[in-house]
Amino acid sequence: MHQGLSSLLTRKREPLLLTVTFFFWFALYTYPAILTPYLTELGASLTSAGIVVGSYGFTQTLLRLPAGILSDRWRNKKYFVVAGLFFSMMSALGLFLFSDLWLILLFRAMAGISAATWVHSSTLYLSYYPPESSAQAMGRLSFINNIGLMSAMLAGSFLAQAAGWPLAFLLAVVVAAVGLLLSLLVQDNQPEKETSPPTLRSALTVGKDHTLFWTSVLALLSQLVNFATTQGFVPEFASQLGASRGTIGMLSAFALMPRALAALLGGSLLARWFRLRTLIGVGFMLTGVFTCLLPLVTSLPLLFAFQFAAGIGSGFQMTLLMSICTRTIPISQKAGAMGFYQAVYGIGMVTGPVLIGGLADMFSLGTGFVIAGAVALVTAFLALFVLQRSASAV
Repeated sequence: MHQGLSSLLTRKREPLLLTVTFFFWFALYTYPAILTPYLTELGASLTSAGIVVGSYGFTQTLLRLPAGILSDRWRNKKYFVVAGLFFSMMSALGLFLFSDLWLILLFRAMAGISAATWVHSSTLYLSYYPPESSAQAMGRLSFINNIGLMSAMLAGSFLAQAAGWPLAFLLAVVVAAVGLLLSLLVQDNQPEKETSPPTLRSALTVGKDHTLFWTSVLALLSQLVNFATTQGFVPEFASQLGASRGTIGMLSAFALMPRALAALLGGSLLARWFRLRTLIGVGFMLTGVFTCLLPLVTSLPLLFAFQFAAGIGSGFQMTLLMSICTRTIPISQKAGAMGFYQAVYGIGMVTGPVLIGGLADMFSLGTGFVIAGAVALVTAFLALFVLQRSASAV
């Protein structure tokens, strides 16, 4: 009977990990869409709110590289997938129980510990497929990722509107607990044992790889813009335009819907017809233009339209960058390499909301949005230039 169950889990390992991925991201994103308005209602300044939002990226930046190296040394990614759901559950529980700003900062940072294990889920899923299928595989994984985010933002925001802020946190606790149980069934895919296990030095050496280095830098700039806007202060901007908690959730979901579709189409259909670097560049252009135009928005319907267009660009960027970042890396070092990639882009998740929060307090949210959009536009040209040398981005 045990052998039969093991055989079944092996055959179903891809859909099982996709299911766990859905619960993982759902649990992490039932409340970020409403976090900034929640913090300002508690009396936090926009700078303080930016620090809390950025703490999620700070812990990821610190942990992703060492966690990736450690999983390569242990030749085990399942442990980290399970740990990610556990920390997600504990983070949401802390946010549900406490409303002190410093404790919120602590538990939001704990959510970043959970998100750091995305290194292991993504590299484990990619290890199920040959390298030539990585773009299609990452497209499917990113699609599930974004569907989880979108569903969570809708459910959490409407629950917060109907029953109060804390219920969004409680929903995250329940979903993370379910995901934690399912993660115990995930099938690992161990590489052949290496005579010399990976070290921090070897991981940093891997970071010198042209494709890995530049995709990491581009992802950093992508996340800087994303966490300054959609995941940061666009919800606060919507609140200033009169949006309810439920409407803010719909807005966040509306931005994620095209991201999910772009992730699926960009990694499969469009990748057959266009160079990946072209799609990445177009993605940054879309995000940049519609972010720069945000200060001109005076109505919620127009804000919805702008977020939809920017979301298409974001979907192209992160899906395709992640699909090519470790193509030239040996399988025994992929988790460490993915840790490098995600640690670098975590810097953008920290600096984006802190930068825009500070600019918003000094000037206005509009000023912050224009600067974030300008970063995306410059990055579009940078992407076309630096990826032209990469054999992985043809």
